[in-house]
Amino acid sequence: MAAANPAESLRHEASCSICLDYFTDPVTIDCGHNFCRSCITQTWEESDTNFPCPQCRERSRQRNLRPNKPLANMTELVKDLYQNLLRRKEENLCEKHEEKLRLFCQEDQRAICVGCEKSQDHRSHTVIPIEDAVQEYKEKLKMHLEPLREDLEDLLKFKSTEEKKAEELKTETERKRQIVESEFEELQQFLNKEKKILFSRLEEEEKKILQRITENVTQVEQQSFALKQLISEIEEKSQQPTNELLKDVKEALSRCEKMKFPEPEAVSTDLKLDFQLSYPQQLKKWITKFGGFDWWMEFGKYTVNVTLDPETAHPNLVLSEDGKSVRWGNTRQNVSDTPQRFVPYPCVLGSESFTSGRHYWEVGVELGDFCLLGVCKDSVRRKGLITLSPGVGAWTVELWNEQRCWALTDPLTELPLSEFPRAVGILLDYEAGKVSFYDADNKSHLFTFTDTFTEKLRPFFYLCLAALRIRPVPAWN
Repeated sequence: MAAANPAESLRHEASCSICLDYFTDPVTIDCGHNFCRSCITQTWEESDTNFPCPQCRERSRQRNLRPNKPLANMTELVKDLYQNLLRRKEENLCEKHEEKLRLFCQEDQRAICVGCEKSQDHRSHTVIPIEDAVQEYKEKLKMHLEPLREDLEDLLKFKSTEEKKAEELKTETERKRQIVESEFEELQQFLNKEKKILFSRLEEEEKKILQRITENVTQVEQQSFALKQLISEIEEKSQQPTNELLKDVKEALSRCEKMKFPEPEAVSTDLKLDFQLSYPQQLKKWITKFGGFDWWMEFGKYTVNVTLDPETAHPNLVLSEDGKSVRWGNTRQNVSDTPQRFVPYPCVLGSESFTSGRHYWEVGVELGDFCLLGVCKDSVRRKGLITLSPGVGAWTVELWNEQRCWALTDPLTELPLSEFPRAVGILLDYEAGKVSFYDADNKSHLFTFTDTFTEKLRPFFYLCLAALRIRPVPAWN
């Protein structure tokens, strides 16, 4: 290989840059570059006065071709040399000694002949028969071949898995596309039906108002006619001679006094149509509230109605009648100290419990020093010292003083916040062993606990000088 590059360089120098083959009858033009006579003649065939060099683009005014005998001789020598090198390679001959390559130099990692072995270059090197070297390296290559095949098999398995994922993704995408299509078709049908109903009600209300207006107009026309007749009679009476004017004047005045009509009642044209589009309003709420249809599809179908269990509430916690809000009260309430009630820590559980499935609810933080939200085992300790962590069956986050937020892992994990959450969304995936927390307003993910659930789980609330409210979340169906 060491002699191959110079040989290739010689072959390049002995080749025409137009036909890329060995020079045939080489000629030199004015700029000094060489070409086959036939090649340059054909190139300049259509030129009369301007002859550019195909290599350097220098132009000549005359077609001046000078034969280059030395280059022609050198080209023949290069041809012979190159063909001889090819022959040596084909016959596996040493380029230097033209002997068979029967040995292998382990230091230089190359095949050599007997002449090379005796030379100064290889005299101190370890040399073995080339057959032994071939056998040795075949075994070494074989040793590497099996791991490479295993790597290839792993890659092909991975490729197959990824391709399978791609197919599953396409199937799932198509399934969700059909769901979306179905939902929007249903929505469109609902809207069309609702539109017809509302148009009908609008027309009915319009008819009622027009009827009242028509009645008013008819009444006013009748009154106007009566007044016009009376006015005409009075005007005629006032123009009569004295005796005629005074005759029956009292009766005429009496008729004027009696001609009183009730003031017409103006008809309001305000359409009092009152309607609610339950499904479209719900859709609007979801898209506005959750920032897009994807969030609705992901969380809306898991929405649950969570209420607070008064039997578990600490005596200082005041629950609303609907069981949706709780606040810290300075006065201790007179309630029974049952095994279910938290004492002395201000905690309360949700009435609902979960042993499977996915469930989503939201808790608004209305005010307070700090609070904890999440889920816990139904068997969590209610009395005495309570340590909250996944190890004791509680998966919660802590919001402190409207400034900082922690996940109650062991040790604590402080959560980076771009803004303090005013409402927390909680998604429990029982089978997957996950409890995820979100900022319910800006839809950002806060933290996810991963564990294995084997017991009944309930929503958990802990508040100190605080007020919490379970926010209504429109359901998917």
